[in-house]
Amino acid sequence: MKLLKPSWVNHDDKPIFSVDIHPAGKRFATGGQGGDSGRVVVWNLNSVLLESVEVDPNIPKMLCQMDNHLACVNCVRWSNAGRYLASGGDDRLVMVWGLSVAAGTQGKHKAETWRCLSTLRGHAGDVLDLAWSPLDKWLASCSVDNTIIIWNAEKFPEMVCVLNGHTGLVKGVAWDPVGKYLASQSDDKSLRVWKTADWAPETVITEPFEECGGTTHVLRLSWSPDGQYVLSAHAMNGGGPTAQVVERDGWRCDKDFVGHRKAVTCARFNNNIFVKEGKKCCCAAVGSRDRALSIWLTSLKRPLVVVHDLFTDSVLDLSWSSDGLNLLACSSDGTVACIQFTNKEIGTPLTMEEKNAFYEKIYGKCLANESNDLSSNLLVECPEILLAREKQEAKREAKEESTPKSEKSMSKPMLTPSPVSSHNTTLRPIDRQIETRTSDGKRRITPVFIPLTHADANESLGSLPGGGENCFSTSSQSKSRIRVEVRDDIVIHPNVSNHAHSRPADNGLDQRLRKRTAGGLPGPRADALRPRRGAAEPAAPPAPPPAALPALPQPALGTAGPIVRAAGTLRLQVINKACNTHYGTLSRLQLLPNNSISNDPVWETYLGASVSCIACDARWACVVCADGALHAWRLHRAKATRALPPIALTSPAAKLTLSGDTLCVVTTAAELVMWDLSDACCLIKPLNFRSLLSHGVTVTNCTLLEDGNPMISLSNGKNYIYSKKLCSWVVWSDATDPVWRASGPHAAPRPPPAPAHPHAPAQPLYHRSRDNRTHSVAARA
Repeated sequence: MKLLKPSWVNHDDKPIFSVDIHPAGKRFATGGQGGDSGRVVVWNLNSVLLESVEVDPNIPKMLCQMDNHLACVNCVRWSNAGRYLASGGDDRLVMVWGLSVAAGTQGKHKAETWRCLSTLRGHAGDVLDLAWSPLDKWLASCSVDNTIIIWNAEKFPEMVCVLNGHTGLVKGVAWDPVGKYLASQSDDKSLRVWKTADWAPETVITEPFEECGGTTHVLRLSWSPDGQYVLSAHAMNGGGPTAQVVERDGWRCDKDFVGHRKAVTCARFNNNIFVKEGKKCCCAAVGSRDRALSIWLTSLKRPLVVVHDLFTDSVLDLSWSSDGLNLLACSSDGTVACIQFTNKEIGTPLTMEEKNAFYEKIYGKCLANESNDLSSNLLVECPEILLAREKQEAKREAKEESTPKSEKSMSKPMLTPSPVSSHNTTLRPIDRQIETRTSDGKRRITPVFIPLTHADANESLGSLPGGGENCFSTSSQSKSRIRVEVRDDIVIHPNVSNHAHSRPADNGLDQRLRKRTAGGLPGPRADALRPRRGAAEPAAPPAPPPAALPALPQPALGTAGPIVRAAGTLRLQVINKACNTHYGTLSRLQLLPNNSISNDPVWETYLGASVSCIACDARWACVVCADGALHAWRLHRAKATRALPPIALTSPAAKLTLSGDTLCVVTTAAELVMWDLSDACCLIKPLNFRSLLSHGVTVTNCTLLEDGNPMISLSNGKNYIYSKKLCSWVVWSDATDPVWRASGPHAAPRPPPAPAHPHAPAQPLYHRSRDNRTHSVAARA
């Protein structure tokens, strides 16, 4: 084993918060604090590993430096294919970089040029960790806004979904190498596992983290390469810090890595499966706030090696090379260390064929095909599913064998369009049209619906560009095969009234319907009593318009258990459907002390509907119920008093934001309302912004700025700020605008802390200056 610590890998003595090695093993990236902004640097890895390369002045050590982030960079991650580099920082942005062949001006030290290909906006707070899915289809990012955003890596900046469930800062995410799960760890003392099939929570693990405090800047967890274990960051066992091992089978938590004296900040599994002394094992590295680094093999009960005092500050990130023999670690003291191993020390890695055979033995058959769809390439863990699919495939093959060759040839897609046979039974109802004549001599053709058949679909696929020389058809080739049937026995009167002619004479039917009154005078004609259907008559009154569908989805907190939110020294606990009465079901709200062993509430109240949205802090507690009622209380040390009377919203709430004394509500009908809780007055009357929402677009976040103006973020990458002075929605950013995308993120001005104009973008209330590097619950150092 060799221990290297290159002094030239630094950010001008500023902290380095993340490091990651490129899958090709030729370069690595670091992210952290720059001179006056966030900094991402791409380095030459060979300059670290090989002394001859390091001393060669003709070989650059720094390949590129990017200072595009407005604030400190917390995480850098290469995609699995090595094509992209993602970075996330305190400016709430995720930037995706790509290597450019042409020279540019975005980076310094032009050995290589890396350009920002896409900027992902959606988080309302600092982005702390990133992770690419196994096939680079998705990119996961987590933030201090308690959310995880799944981005579509094939269509940046499109959002797949936003995972809500954590009640504290989310500080780490990791993908299952099989592609079935996503794990996340948060300051709310929980580790959550999400299913990638529907993004629903698979399990929530809290027991190993109940004694933990929010003392770490990050909680970088990792999944073993065989997919059998999740190695978490900060956990506690018997009052001592550990790295908890969570088993995939039943999500058991009966193993952990112990020995560190302070909280574990990061864990990273080697991507290889090793064989040592005839046993298959995985290798993991663990970093801690005690400035130590430990290396573990799953086949050993004790660590393989422990390096003490490697840094002068906390270890923040780890990264293994693709061959599994090199480990990089970074610290907030601004340095990077490298540890080199040999195969004799950690074992011989399995080849790709042996690795695939190992996966097949554990999870079953690999359903890989030519499609790039991740769902079709997942390994199936359940044998019953494999048996069912094999039976279904056998039935399909048997059906194809029993099909006559003539039918197969007819269903085979052709490159040239074939004429439709008139004796085909499936086309008999649509191979002719009915033509009639009206009383004024005009032709009337009855429309015939012609559905798209499978043969038509195959022909259209075969006629795509590149499908053959007959991909373009002419009029002579596409003549209609529909026969015209002229019917003289049907005469249709035109459905228009002719005012130039006199009224036609009464026919026999009108004579028979004529009635006489008692005085012998003729009564009104029957056809005069019936409403005429002519165009000159007034149309029937239109039907009432259907009820407007909700523009935004309504959140649901559920009734599985109590929902807890921090409220300063207290915590607000909401239990939906807490008790049943003769008049209906009630929901309970309680204020509980944080540091008390007793669960006796200092204040409680009941509501007549389920709570759907919650927002609270040390001074205020606000909830919106499913019936659209808004309730707000002012919190005191041992009680709560109403700040506003119950307010009936025009529609259920979709987002509830509380900042200082200002409360903002976004409803499912795409309306925004704001109140001042201290003065009990309305700041913005119900304001409809449905025109800003296109089909399928939802509001991902609502933020209150320092000048009191609200900002909404949409799922399509657009951000709008409502200006009270202009009484209009001002476009802050538009990821779909080609001009805005072409100008890049460096073209957008940095948001000033105190905007001089109502339309100038401002920072959220919780955004800190770059000089203040301390979280509210965790220090970086």
